[in-house]
Amino acid sequence: MACMFRRICVIALAAAAVVLAADPTGTWNGDQPGRDGNTYNITFKLKAAGDKLTGTMGGEQFEQAVANGEVHGDDIAFTVHLDFGQGIDLKYTGKVAPDNTQIDFKVQRDGSDTAQSFVAKKVQQ
Repeated sequence: MACMFRRICVIALAAAAVVLAADPTGTWNGDQPGRDGNTYNITFKLKAAGDKLTGTMGGEQFEQAVANGEVHGDDIAFTVHLDFGQGIDLKYTGKVAPDNTQIDFKVQRDGSDTAQSFVAKKVQQ
């Protein structure tokens, strides 16, 4: 009987963790660092379905699809290809806040050794 009770408790705790997990689904806005100390206002429209993440990233004059999107608990990752000049691939990793109000992002340009950090806040709709 005690073994059955322990199993029920473990299942209940696992279910609670899934319910309480942060959710990246929604619209997020932040100022992404760029070259020469400039920042660019970026909007992410994301949708999580299980461990898959889809959506778009956009700025003043563009909107690009998110590729290779993944969700692992509170952590997300995806890439975006920009067609500017010869093209550029950006790799984003992020951690969704437990209260779903912000994502702490790191973005790394393909071929770069360093990632830049920025915060995107959830847009209330």
